[in-house]
Amino acid sequence: MKVAVVCSFDLDGGAARAAYRLHQALQVHGADSRMFVQVRTSADPTVEGRSGGLTKLIGRIRPLIDHAPAKWMGTRLGQFSVNWLPGDLLARLASFNPDVVHLHWINAGFVSLAQIERIGRPLLWTAHDMWPFTGGCHYDEGCERYATAGCTPCPMHTRGSSLNMAGRRLTSKRATLDTTQLTLISPSRWLASVGRRSATAANREILVIPNGLDLSRFKPIDKATARSLFGLPTDKFILLFGALKSDANPRKGFAQVEEMLRRAAGSLLADSLLLCVYGTDTKSVGTLHGVPTRNLGHLHDDQALVALYSAADIFLAPSLQDNLPNTVVEASACGLPSIAFNIGGMPDLIDDGITGLLAKEINGQALLVALQQALHQPGWLAGAAIAARQLAEQRFCSRLFAARHMEAYAHAIRHSKLPCAIGKAVDHSTSAGHP
Repeated sequence: MKVAVVCSFDLDGGAARAAYRLHQALQVHGADSRMFVQVRTSADPTVEGRSGGLTKLIGRIRPLIDHAPAKWMGTRLGQFSVNWLPGDLLARLASFNPDVVHLHWINAGFVSLAQIERIGRPLLWTAHDMWPFTGGCHYDEGCERYATAGCTPCPMHTRGSSLNMAGRRLTSKRATLDTTQLTLISPSRWLASVGRRSATAANREILVIPNGLDLSRFKPIDKATARSLFGLPTDKFILLFGALKSDANPRKGFAQVEEMLRRAAGSLLADSLLLCVYGTDTKSVGTLHGVPTRNLGHLHDDQALVALYSAADIFLAPSLQDNLPNTVVEASACGLPSIAFNIGGMPDLIDDGITGLLAKEINGQALLVALQQALHQPGWLAGAAIAARQLAEQRFCSRLFAARHMEAYAHAIRHSKLPCAIGKAVDHSTSAGHP
């Protein structure tokens, strides 16, 4: 089976890494998989995309051009995507002639709605955030107007609201899905429920397939050895917090971590802690409310991540809204229990009280209570580490990840019409509401 995996990037960001891991797992499973990206970071010859010189520069500029209308309306890059730019994806797909096309995170100016309509192959789309179900935001920050008001008015648009960009894009997205033979996939039960409430997917089946991981690569190593690799002390209880731009994205919950440490300041608990942060743009050593901190910058390879997860005692995942973050999957695979809020896909990742803890409220005080619970039960912590690894083996192994997708691909092919030429225009004459 020839599979085209389509994602804006191959390694930049959690969605890209999940898509690339699927691409690798499919190859191991026997599929002829090729990944199509806008900007390629890896040296993998089965990933096709701009990787150097002027072509890579173009790939980096396209997100800025695509975002320009939304920026004028007051949203920041990465918060709201329009996806209006034309591109060359269809020609690239035609040269590969796949049996099935699997879309992932296609923003940053990579794939327009018009291109999706003309792919002409059995099509699947994994939602890595809320964007497939909204008028343009990647996370609605609790607004819920995608489900209740047609994304009108959009609270993210501080000017130009009369243009109703979000509402119009939601209508266009619905028309695209209505005229496309497409199977939707969600990594988490929560995001599937979001889709079922949205106008774009309310009448569609949404498969829930969790992201997978190569567990032969992501596995625990000796804690003392791991700490020595980063020059970390052996006498501290190490808290780990990390995500892309982890200290700059409010949705990832660093403010709640800071509140937790502020509330713990001056206590015996605080004296025992060390906070390590990765995913920041800079490296530094400092303190936060009296707790020593290490900002480790970006980690670009899996071996470094495995060592860091193995060096820590607890992973903090206090996202305010999230799908199925790779970081928690990776931490579990490395035998590292997590503390998170009971939101989004976190209940899919953490068996509360067994593999980690779900804080009872969404604030720093609740995080502190959960941390105290973990610290005061050293026997529980050791058991949770074992249980976290077992959970990863049961739910997130790459073999199961690939097999579930291969089954979905086969089903899509069996129930498809005969493939038409990639790039063929779609007739909207019977599609109501398409602009």
